[in-house]
Order: sequence, then C-alpha cells, then structure tokens
Amino acid sequence: MLGERPQIEMLILAAGASKRLGQPKQFIIYKGETLIRRIVKEALEADLGPVTVVAGHQHDKVKEEINDLEADVFYNKEWKEGLGASIRNGLKYVLSKNPDTNALILSAVDQPFVNADHLRKLADTYDPARNMIVASAYGGTFGVPVLVDSFYFDELKQLKGDEGGKKIFANYIKDIIEIPFIEGSIDIDEKEDLDALNEEGPE
Repeated sequence: MLGERPQIEMLILAAGASKRLGQPKQFIIYKGETLIRRIVKEALEADLGPVTVVAGHQHDKVKEEINDLEADVFYNKEWKEGLGASIRNGLKYVLSKNPDTNALILSAVDQPFVNADHLRKLADTYDPARNMIVASAYGGTFGVPVLVDSFYFDELKQLKGDEGGKKIFANYIKDIIEIPFIEGSIDIDEKEDLDALNEEGPE
C-alpha cells in the first residue's frame, strides 16, 4: 500500500427540489452552464476518483444534463426524506461498487465557486493512515466540500431526515483539518442569493 494513491470517491448531492428557491438549483444557469454540469466538470477535472451524482427530484433531467460526462448518476428513491437520505444511500451505493474506498468527498450542487483546485487540496491533505476529516472552512465554521475517511462511514450510513454530516463531525473535532475556502460561504438557497450571484456579471 505504501505509495499507492488512496481510493477516493466523490459524491455530489443534487437530489433536492429547492422549495425555498422556487426552482431546482441543479439547473440554474451560472456563466453559461447549469450548476450541476459545472460541479461535475470540476470534479472530473480534479481527477481524484469516480464521481457519483445523487439525484432525486427531476432525476431524469439531471441524468440528461450530464449524460456526456464520465459521472455516474444514482437515483435516491428516498430523496424526499432529506439530505441525510442522500448521503446515507449515496454512500451505500458507492461502497457497493467499490467496497475498498478509503475516503469520500461530499459536495453540494449549490456552491458555484467549488473548483478542481480546491477539491485537490482536500485530497492532498488527506492521509489514509489516519482517521481524519478534511473540511472546507468559511464563514467562521466548516462545511462542504468535505473529505471523510472510511472510519466514519458507519455513522454516515445512519443519517436520517434532513441532517447532514456536520452533526457527526462535531463529535470528532480533533480529527478535523480545515482548508480555507472563503468562496464556500456563497451558496444558493433563496432568490436573493441567486440575484446577488447574477449581479456579478461575467468574468
């Protein structure tokens, strides 16, 4: 194992209906591309390992939007339960394909500034010989994208409802390494967030 590249899988959470926003986040256009296509392309460019998208609401449209990209789409039939179900079932699906996975990177579809470089920083910080969580740091806290060692997988598989992994990670503060990602605080939850993003104009 010495010197071998750890087996890292990436799980993009894109199953929600975005009720607060009033339209599915997955298909919001930002700088000429949908958010789902944008994050999948960055994940593939990072070249860390297989990329799986957890879909739910309008899953057929999600699949169609990225059908030319080398990403797997998993339909989470329990998507209405919330984020916990997407993580729980997505992880089980990933492990059914690759039970020797060393770590999982969880990423959301609504952070438009996640890029390949930042994803690589998470992976480069990871040491598979340790129990560790490599999280993005922004807004005075930590969050996604986050790399999670396999040590914590059993607990992630127990998530329910709309709870994400942060509740679990809070029990392992000493294991968390934070990677600065100021732009991570910019996500799209409500119409005001989308308006502010669009006002930036093109690069």
